[in-house]
Amino acid sequence: MSFCYINGFYKNNIDAQISVEDRGFNFSDGVYEVMGFRNGKLLNFDKHMYRLCKSLINLQISKPFSNPNSYKIIIYHLLKLNDVNDGFLYLQITRGTAKRNHLFPSNIKPNIVIFTFSKGSLDKIKRGVNVGLTKDQRWMRCDIKSISLLANVLDKQKGHERGFFEVWQIRKNLITEGTTSNAFIVNKKSHIYTHPKNNFILGGVTRDCVVEIALKNGLKVIEKAFNINDIKNCNEAFLTSTTLGIVPVTKIDNIIINKKAIGLITKTLMKKLEDFLNKQIHE
Repeated sequence: MSFCYINGFYKNNIDAQISVEDRGFNFSDGVYEVMGFRNGKLLNFDKHMYRLCKSLINLQISKPFSNPNSYKIIIYHLLKLNDVNDGFLYLQITRGTAKRNHLFPSNIKPNIVIFTFSKGSLDKIKRGVNVGLTKDQRWMRCDIKSISLLANVLDKQKGHERGFFEVWQIRKNLITEGTTSNAFIVNKKSHIYTHPKNNFILGGVTRDCVVEIALKNGLKVIEKAFNINDIKNCNEAFLTSTTLGIVPVTKIDNIIINKKAIGLITKTLMKKLEDFLNKQIHE
């Protein structure tokens, strides 16, 4: 039996209900976060809360709680109810329930849902994955972690049908990010490139951690968009996300990266990220 948190109550997942007039259901009018936990300890909690609050402000959605610690109390009780120590949680906040109207309703209370899910095996993909390329069809505010993900879903599905693990999106000949991840390459000078944080990408929490870790370990990170020619001439490539960590990319469309061998910088960052996350368990 699995439990979720919904608007102040802990419910069995199959008994949880939300109104058909929820604006998230009708308009994708909401935001979300996916957060990891290990040994019962939340990972990168402050970073996720910062991004969540920023998304709420950008969409002018009221905060369900004035104190971020309220989330912690709720989440830790949910982990206890579900008797889980390792995995991920999904947290969604919508503008609330109101008569269907495009205009913002007044005096509306946001709806909040939190549930947990398990961590699958990553052994196979950690040996390297194939990534496709596609046109970025998303809106101009990709920096908001909105629940409106249809463009991502369509591109992810098309990529899957073509045999790709992930798809990197292209806007004006520049790679922005993946449908569910951030994109990185390492050039022949061992400089790490990734798209800068702006309205064209979602600034991933793991992305930010990797940039921070790389800089602390004396690696050069250049937050600048790269193109297909840069990919053809790179030594390494990898992607990042909360649920996957760092995953080596060994082929992009028909371009083989480093003879499909995982590069030294990618290997180093994979280990350093694990150390970074495990350290949080003991803080």
